[in-house]
Amino acid sequence: MSFKEKITSDEVDIEYEKGNINLKKVTRKAEKLSFINIDTPDMKDPVAIPPLRLVFSDNLSIEFSRRRFSLPFYHRNMDYDELIICLKGKALWETETGNFELNEGEMLIIPRGIAHRPVNPSQDYTALEIKYKNKLTFSK
Repeated sequence: MSFKEKITSDEVDIEYEKGNINLKKVTRKAEKLSFINIDTPDMKDPVAIPPLRLVFSDNLSIEFSRRRFSLPFYHRNMDYDELIICLKGKALWETETGNFELNEGEMLIIPRGIAHRPVNPSQDYTALEIKYKNKLTFSK
């Protein structure tokens, strides 16, 4: 028995026949971005928000931070829950629900509407800030 399938959408057309894939059209493709040596706005400007947006959609924003200064005011994001992932260094995150020392390899969830700010980041502080429209929760 021969099995054939054609998969189509606005962005890709694929024909499949018993183990053989024939890619007909691709308008979107995998992309790569290196952020190793990128300077971010928050490296030089203490009031920079967002740091550097790498990837975004209607529901998601992934930002790269190399903050070198304390944020001189509290920020309250009314649209997104925020997941801060410390890749290197450390920073104190002050929130209206408590303060958190965030070290390399640690993550912090800041729910939408909670005032927060990074304070005294180390000179090697590097973090990803993932902002998501839906509620974020750590899996236990």
